[in-house]
Amino acid sequence: MEIRKKRFWLLYFLMLVLELAVAVIVLRRFGFDFYQGGDSPGYMLLAKNLVEHGTLSFGGAAPYAPTNFRVPGYPLFLAVIYLIFHSFAPAIFFGALISAFAAPLIYLIGKEIFSEKIAFIAGFLTAIEPMGIFLGMSILTEGVFTPVLFFFALLFVKYLKGARDRYLWYAAALLAVAALIRPIVFYFWIFAVPFIFYKTRPDWRLSLKKALIFVAIFFVILAPWLIRNKIAVNSWQITGMQGYIFFIDHYGSVLRYLGQAGPLSDVQQKALSIVGPEKVFTVEGSDTLFEYALNGIKHHKAAYLNVYVKSVGAFFIANGYKSLFIDILGIPAKAPYVPFEYFLRFDFKSIAKTFAVLDFPGFLIYAGSKIVWLAIALLFFGSFFYLLFNKNYRHIRAEIIFLAAIVFYFALITGPTSLGGGRTKAPVNGLILILAVFGAGRLMRISKCRRSDEEKI
Repeated sequence: MEIRKKRFWLLYFLMLVLELAVAVIVLRRFGFDFYQGGDSPGYMLLAKNLVEHGTLSFGGAAPYAPTNFRVPGYPLFLAVIYLIFHSFAPAIFFGALISAFAAPLIYLIGKEIFSEKIAFIAGFLTAIEPMGIFLGMSILTEGVFTPVLFFFALLFVKYLKGARDRYLWYAAALLAVAALIRPIVFYFWIFAVPFIFYKTRPDWRLSLKKALIFVAIFFVILAPWLIRNKIAVNSWQITGMQGYIFFIDHYGSVLRYLGQAGPLSDVQQKALSIVGPEKVFTVEGSDTLFEYALNGIKHHKAAYLNVYVKSVGAFFIANGYKSLFIDILGIPAKAPYVPFEYFLRFDFKSIAKTFAVLDFPGFLIYAGSKIVWLAIALLFFGSFFYLLFNKNYRHIRAEIIFLAAIVFYFALITGPTSLGGGRTKAPVNGLILILAVFGAGRLMRISKCRRSDEEKI
């Protein structure tokens, strides 16, 4: 127990120190202006309006119309910081304090299933994983969301191992909290329920009772937000961004694949032209964009299927290291942006032309990161199927399938969104690493045994 405690805090402070080191580099190079791009300003505006005007709104002036485009979890976190410090700068530090729990939580999850050694290595790799470190010091949801997701996974794994109901109820509450930070996990309760039935088999009545309580806890915690949305914006949706995301990422990837749109900005401009700037973040605008995108995809089913399948595969090697190391941390290297539609069309001529300006450091960062994650992905899949069919690991089969289900859920539900970089995959990198470390250890043992046999011969 003492060793576990020491390793827990060692991993925590290792990740925290690395996050704060990256924060210092970023602030010295760009100042707080760095956080005025991407999604960060939107979260800060929501938090500021909540503190100063009592409503979650994107409005820059009265009447501050309420929105459900973003879920309230992260804006509430920022609002507390803004209320106390009258600034969002401390959010970098407090976000890192929370985010750093990701590494030790991976260690605890791994310890529930595998050996101490595998668990610690997985936790260590999570602590030093560049994208997790960067997002942990960013004013974005992932830093807070990822440890909540891992805590949910830990409690559910504990339930599967020991069948203590309290772990299941706590897991349901944490899943709801996670959904209020990032709505991507809103539908995961559907995938969690079968594990409850599996654990309490063959008593289907008890299974049904536990599943209903699990779902009830989940929705009771979400209820205030859902009711608020119905009253404020006349929608029961947990978030109004589904239509926008579906249009920009899913339909937009089809348009770019077909050559009917260029950069991402082209697709965003098309969305604005359809609903207008004033409605793009409203429920009405979201519904309009969703219907428009759905109709467009229906006319290009083959193209969408092509894009979707390729993007799910790309999910496992997406990392975002090029932007992090070169654009943000300023490592002197040349690695130009390669439009993802080149890869979707297998346009190797255009890819080669783009790669022609790569220098050696740029090649190492761009290609090296993809090779590393390709190897990790292969180890992950190899371990998953090995553990799934090897009778010696029957006692942890449910836990393994559950961890893999979280990873596959993210890959499937994000679809073409994952083509935007490593951000969408970052929250499950730690879970991928647990199985990958097991696979690497297994390969090393096999190699060692073969060398030993050869020496005997």
